[in-house]
Amino acid sequence: MKRILILLIALIFVRNSSAQDDQSKPWYLAAEGKAEWIWLQGDTTPEQAFFRKTFEIPEGASALKIYSSCDNQSTLTLDGKLPVGSSSDWMYPVITEIAVEPGTHTLAVEGKNRGGIAAFVCIMEYEKDGSKHRIYTDKTWQISAKGPEGWTKPGFDDSTWSSDQIRIMGKFGSGPWKIPGAKNKASEYTEAPDPLDPANITTLSGFSVEHLYTVPKTEQGSWVSLTEDDKGRLYASDQKNAGLFQIKIVDTQGGSSVTVKKLSIPEPGSKKDISGAQGLQYAKGSLYFHKNGGHMFEITDEDGDGELDTARQVPSERGGGEHGNHDVIIAPDGENLIMIGGNHAPLAEHTKSSVRGWEEDLLLPRMWDARGHARGKLAPGGWVTRLDPEAHTQEVLSVGYRNQYGIALNKYGDLFTYDADMEWDLGMPWYRPTRVCLVASGSDYGWRSGTGKWPTYFEDSLPPVVEIGPGSPTGVISGTGSNFPEKYQEALFALDWTFGTIYAIHLKEKGAGYTGEAEPFLFGSPLPLTDAVIGKDGKMYFLIGGRGTQSALFRVSYDGSGQIPATTPDPEAEHARKLRRSLEVFHGLVDSSAVEAAWPLLSSDDRFLRHAARVAIESQPVDEWAARFYSETSPQAVITAAVALARQGEPSLRNRIVEKLLELDVADLSETQKLGLLRAYSLTFIRMGQPDAIPKAKVIASIDPLLPSESDDLNNELIKMLVYLEASSVIEKGMKLITDRKPPAIPDWSELAARNSRYGGTVQAVLNNHPPTREIGYALMLSNLRDGWTMENRRRFFTFLNEAANASGGASYPGFLANIRQQALAGCSDEERSALSDITGENFNPVPDFEIIPPKGPGKVWTLNEAVSQGSRRGANFENGRSLYFSVGCGACHRFRGLGGGVGPDLTSIPTKFDDKYVIEAIIDPGKDISDQYGSFIVTMKDGSTHNGITVEKGDQLEIYLPDPVAKPTVVSKDDVKSIEQSPISQMPPGLINSLNKDELRNLMAYLMSGGNPDDRRFQK
Repeated sequence: MKRILILLIALIFVRNSSAQDDQSKPWYLAAEGKAEWIWLQGDTTPEQAFFRKTFEIPEGASALKIYSSCDNQSTLTLDGKLPVGSSSDWMYPVITEIAVEPGTHTLAVEGKNRGGIAAFVCIMEYEKDGSKHRIYTDKTWQISAKGPEGWTKPGFDDSTWSSDQIRIMGKFGSGPWKIPGAKNKASEYTEAPDPLDPANITTLSGFSVEHLYTVPKTEQGSWVSLTEDDKGRLYASDQKNAGLFQIKIVDTQGGSSVTVKKLSIPEPGSKKDISGAQGLQYAKGSLYFHKNGGHMFEITDEDGDGELDTARQVPSERGGGEHGNHDVIIAPDGENLIMIGGNHAPLAEHTKSSVRGWEEDLLLPRMWDARGHARGKLAPGGWVTRLDPEAHTQEVLSVGYRNQYGIALNKYGDLFTYDADMEWDLGMPWYRPTRVCLVASGSDYGWRSGTGKWPTYFEDSLPPVVEIGPGSPTGVISGTGSNFPEKYQEALFALDWTFGTIYAIHLKEKGAGYTGEAEPFLFGSPLPLTDAVIGKDGKMYFLIGGRGTQSALFRVSYDGSGQIPATTPDPEAEHARKLRRSLEVFHGLVDSSAVEAAWPLLSSDDRFLRHAARVAIESQPVDEWAARFYSETSPQAVITAAVALARQGEPSLRNRIVEKLLELDVADLSETQKLGLLRAYSLTFIRMGQPDAIPKAKVIASIDPLLPSESDDLNNELIKMLVYLEASSVIEKGMKLITDRKPPAIPDWSELAARNSRYGGTVQAVLNNHPPTREIGYALMLSNLRDGWTMENRRRFFTFLNEAANASGGASYPGFLANIRQQALAGCSDEERSALSDITGENFNPVPDFEIIPPKGPGKVWTLNEAVSQGSRRGANFENGRSLYFSVGCGACHRFRGLGGGVGPDLTSIPTKFDDKYVIEAIIDPGKDISDQYGSFIVTMKDGSTHNGITVEKGDQLEIYLPDPVAKPTVVSKDDVKSIEQSPISQMPPGLINSLNKDELRNLMAYLMSGGNPDDRRFQK
């Protein structure tokens, strides 16, 4: 009997445990396959969406449970007044329970995206009489692209909001998001991998990870920067306003204890405590603090009690946010500091620059990012400077980065940084993977906004040490001082926030530079890594956090018995490094011995030596070395010196540079030299002006036979140059390369993509359905040409774009293809556009089908600054702007979104190329920058008569359009024309906007700069 009782008790215990297990599973798992991930429809993924759901809670109902997740962030409000919760990223869902009164309620949600696909999911549940009732996101919710005043309140009129605009992104439990906070199948539910549990962090054999401290988010924020002082105390800063913290770690046999103290140090000029460092460095008794969106500060112990207490501002600039001010470290000399900033960080006033005059240096027009990122941001991009902490002066060391966050020294005292990619560009030829770069003196790594990024082979740039792939670079540290095996003591460690990976970068000496291998040293998913240090105890300390995510402090120790030796030093590389550094002494300084020391190395096969020599030469007065260029016989030295002279010389030297380059036997040049030659030509034309007719013809004759080449890089540069020179052969040759294209080169990023199912989903989609990347670049270049097309090649061109649209790419991929298509259509005649409609799908009719209303005024003589101030404001009226485009005369000559005249350039693509200031200046003073393709010409007839206007060839005849937009063109026979010469006077009359009042100016500019898109933010109230 006793045995039976024991068995019954055991059975009851098992059943109760099972029931408890079921109850312990999250309630929202019951919505798997029922709730739907939703977002706003759009040609490209809208960056924000507003959701409303009105529902009833009956009498006797339990508290309301709410679960929601949004890619990327969301804020939830109930009944317009009760904050429900917010989430900083999709992997951190809002999960809450709220007591609500019976009756009608409204949940309002603002969702925001930070790139890539977007989606929102919500599940609400209450119980009544023992039954569960659930409300899911689906097609019954209301959605809008705008959140006007009062939109969160229950009584708001949402009749204009439409569920028809909801796009179903997938079922809850499927897709890249699955079920945030749980595994993808409820039936197999266990707790999701906890990023704070070291057991879920993978590292190399012999290394171990321990979790030291969880940062309480509400009190201490999310930590993104880390350093250690001379007493072994750590300092960490929240990314925003939660503060700066001192961390003491005490290790005993019983374990580790961590004490965290907030430092109450007022920020200069503010009553708030200092916070928001994206770079920290303790040096010589001071803590240097590089603020997110702010200045550099020096924090000291003024009262001598051993604790930091006073902050002083160091001369610096503020701005840029996450792409702003970043790391600060001790310079190789041990005295100065190195500080860095991303591509949105203003460069502070500096007393010296090793980089000798940065410009955009793009041969063909650039397209801005199709989604507007970094639009209008110009060189230098991200920068590296050296700060004298005593004199408070800075000198520029290197530029041309996108968003490098960390920087570190190797054992030889060379600087390295880990630069960011632009993930929206995935699949495009201008995409640059994340990469580790040697921060060489005087270097420009060529970040330029939009399609303008320089390829690594440009003679005036440098190659990276190693390319890693997609990611979000954060901290970079050296293994020096660690108790790791020797191989890892000599490694750099580069942190990636997105894919939760610390890479060990193993450097290999190569001449005066390096190559490298990126070994995944440690990773987890999710593991949003931000910064790291090697402590005085020889261990690595690292942070996770950033963007409001859960933050924590970890430690990595080596407890293995094996030793892994470092690489053997290379004596030849040591000599090359010393030689490079002897040349870097001349960078940014005039020295009479520089030319003699540097000139012989202009012909070096070592790119880093050649680069150092060129920058040394560029730092000297041109008249001290130009003559040596004219008499130089080494092909490589001629090319390198031509690059230097194009960058530093006067425009009057253009023809002499071209003549010298034409002396080279192109057939005998190596591929590297051919690429250098084409870059030398490009820089000469970019900085010194277009070549005259005779040298232009000679350059075409010299390089045209090289196309096509076996080298993709050469094909790229040859098409670019021949398009610029308007060579008659380039369209046919370029289209043949596009039509007969080779399979795309697909990188091996699958293992990397698997570390983050959300962000990696886009990467894997590109790998699975890779676009014709090279050929998209060719198409972009060819789309700049208006003349020389056959109908067959036009059809091949647009057919290719349709095929490319079926491939996968980053968030900007479809927008870029659309802009290339539009640019190419803009160069077509009316007859061609009509004939291509079966391919393009365009129902072409250039005549407006709406009423055109003249401006009301009163007008004024607009100055540039006044016009920019008014024209860039929001709240514009789309219909009025569209009407004004025609009523002020723009549409008489210029096509826009398929409407208007075809005499002048099509303006539809101007938002992808220019900013507001450039466009307004072109309207106020149209003669300032006249396109050679659309400028006025003086046509002299054989009988001595002349005509002045825009010329359009039509068969054997020439149409000449006079400045009067309503006048009919003068038609002459080509046989009767003696000469056609460029006119210095623009066809467009100045001051077209002077008849407009400020509202009309805003409406017209909004219409132009939105590309004629009525849903653009400029038209939002």
